[in-house]
Amino acid sequence: MTEPRSFLLRYVGARFEGHRLPLDVLPDLSAFRDLLVSYVKAQWRAAHTQRERLPKGFERSIAFDLVGIKDGSAVPQLEWDRDTAQHLLPDFKDELEELVEIAYAKILDLIDGANGPAGTTELTSENVRALNRFGSSLLSDERIEFPNSRGADGNVVYLDTYRRKRLITRGRDSYQTRFEDIGRLLGSAVDPLGTAGTISINTSDYGTISVPVPPERVRDDFDGSIEADVQFRLMIELGSDDTFRRVVEVYDVDVIDAKVVADLAACRERITSLLSLSDGWHSGSGKTPTHAAAATASRLLARRPGMAGNYSIFPTDLGGLLFEFSRHGWDYSIEISPAGMVEIYGTETAGDKEMETDPLDASSDEFARQFDLVTGGHV
Repeated sequence: MTEPRSFLLRYVGARFEGHRLPLDVLPDLSAFRDLLVSYVKAQWRAAHTQRERLPKGFERSIAFDLVGIKDGSAVPQLEWDRDTAQHLLPDFKDELEELVEIAYAKILDLIDGANGPAGTTELTSENVRALNRFGSSLLSDERIEFPNSRGADGNVVYLDTYRRKRLITRGRDSYQTRFEDIGRLLGSAVDPLGTAGTISINTSDYGTISVPVPPERVRDDFDGSIEADVQFRLMIELGSDDTFRRVVEVYDVDVIDAKVVADLAACRERITSLLSLSDGWHSGSGKTPTHAAAATASRLLARRPGMAGNYSIFPTDLGGLLFEFSRHGWDYSIEISPAGMVEIYGTETAGDKEMETDPLDASSDEFARQFDLVTGGHV
């Protein structure tokens, strides 16, 4: 029996340590599959020029399962479901397996050549759609490696934000990426038919942007809130020069009240003051908090701005930051390491219960869920 073909993607970065995979990067896996399928389809058409259409069930026959997260940062293992191919296209399963191998090699060549000239290979619209989703949640200091591969320079092939942008903008003038921040609400509107709504938000990175929202949300949540701070999480399209084009998808957008804004400002001023500490600030020991720790602290504040008024913020001897607060009969500490990872500790105020988490990433949906759980569930 033929062993099923599997593919490994190694996520490298502080928030993937301890072989953890934040849930907001899971869409990468289906996007990788779609990128692979786009190349398989192209190879099939090239080999079967006499056929006008793909065989019925062709795309569904190229199915993958997530069969594990291996050690070594976070390494999801995807396995091709040969049984699905056998069921849908029994006459072509062997050819499909060969085409999947060829397609994977082409993806490696494409990514490895991202820093070089565009050459003669053109990306199809289907390729670009998949690339716009594959790696869209990567931060600037993160990458996706392809273990057991080697590029022209002899090193492991990898995709990061720079290479991803280079690939997508070859022959095109835009690409898509995630954008999460807090901005100022400038206005809102509903079209004359009452079928579409928009809000205008002033952002620090891209100036004023227009965000589509349902008409009922314009009326219920944003009317009368001009100049209020707004928390948002979006997929946006940028030009090749990184200028804002449009909002592609809205994940979350909510108004933040005035007291929370003041609390956020106080927390940010505190973090800024701690960054000015010199090494040795603690009786000769104690390192200056790192910018990675400060960046994670900012993401933590943006993720749950309503909690800002509860925090007391301190430096740690190793160069991290510590958030302390009390809630629901528990005392909590959120410790941010110099690398930017987060651990949450808790002790019951009037009892002897304790809790702690594994290292988490403050920018992920996983952290948000864990944060809500540990601050509300220990009763």
